[in-house]
Amino acid sequence: MFVVCGLTLALFPPVLANPIVITVPDNYLLIQEAIDHSRSGDTIFVKSGVYNENIFVTKNDLRIVGENSETTIIDGGGTSNVVYVSMKNVEVSNFTILNSGHDLTDSGINLNNSLNTYLSNNKICNNNLGMYISSSSNCKLRNNNLTANDYNFGVSALILQEFLHDIDSSNVVDGKPVVYWINEANRQTPPNAGYVAVINSTKITVENLKLSKNWQTILFAHTSNSEIKNVTLTSNMDAMWLIECSNCSVYENNVEENNWGGIAIVNSRFCKFQGNNLTNNKGYGVFLSDSSDNIFFNNNLNNTNQVWLFGVNHNNWDAGKKIGGNYWSDYKGDDNDGDCIGDTQYFISSTNNDYYPLMQPHILASEAPPRNVVLYIFTGLGTIVSIAIIFKTILKRQKRKA
Repeated sequence: MFVVCGLTLALFPPVLANPIVITVPDNYLLIQEAIDHSRSGDTIFVKSGVYNENIFVTKNDLRIVGENSETTIIDGGGTSNVVYVSMKNVEVSNFTILNSGHDLTDSGINLNNSLNTYLSNNKICNNNLGMYISSSSNCKLRNNNLTANDYNFGVSALILQEFLHDIDSSNVVDGKPVVYWINEANRQTPPNAGYVAVINSTKITVENLKLSKNWQTILFAHTSNSEIKNVTLTSNMDAMWLIECSNCSVYENNVEENNWGGIAIVNSRFCKFQGNNLTNNKGYGVFLSDSSDNIFFNNNLNNTNQVWLFGVNHNNWDAGKKIGGNYWSDYKGDDNDGDCIGDTQYFISSTNNDYYPLMQPHILASEAPPRNVVLYIFTGLGTIVSIAIIFKTILKRQKRKA
């Protein structure tokens, strides 16, 4: 009760409207108009058709559902994000989403500071970035098909919580399943993976894959005692990220022709990087941010920028003179003693130097001829030598008889 000027007034809580279904184009011609006029809890049902617009979801607890993913199309017209969500408890399902802009993170679907978003049964194609999830938590993805985007899929986060999403292998990039593992141990990734994320896990092996066209195509976050080996990573924005990792091994990989970076290492320690080809990456070969006690040796580096450092980094860039350091395409030193090791160090920074730079590229195990081929060559040479000796002996005997 509330008294004003002797009058007693009864106060009641406001009456909230029940959730409704808004139909596009019956109630509103554009999806964005329907969003702008909706209330939390409403469902926006979009009939089949082509909708030339960019969608910004500005309401919580909203369902946006297309009639059919093949025939309900949102076309961004080559500008900005096609669908942008920065709210919580939002669903976007059953659409074809295409033609984003081409700025750095312009995407078919961009989730930024989003919570509990559900994306299902969407076809996402011909965008700069198919789907980009940044600073978001607990998003669920099912049966999304990302294809023919410049970069299909990527996740960016600062803390562990922002890496925790429910993403299963029903989501595919260029026909290959997304592998997104959380809290796993003692597993090896399947041979047909198209994207790999390993979160808060241990003893994981990523091996014998060819991965391309993602924002980052291998993501290790808060992961330990795991390895990445014999993987080819090309035509990604960034190839590989290790964030808050420890005791991981990265070796015998080809990280080439990526449009920005090779291997990014953030707040990670006691990791080993051995025998990797890091070549023709346009931004950097190796990026280190506040990462120390890692070792790099027998890697081949030939990039626009070999190493970028940010923050405090104290790392080893060689394994001693016997094993050597790394091959640097821009090394200017000499090898006067002919031991295939440079006579002077390769300078990176005051706390990061290769004291035994290689004069020639290191040959990866995957590039060396198979052992049976080597044996065949030596066996063949042995046979030729043996025949030559026999003929020489015969000629000598014939001369003696003469």
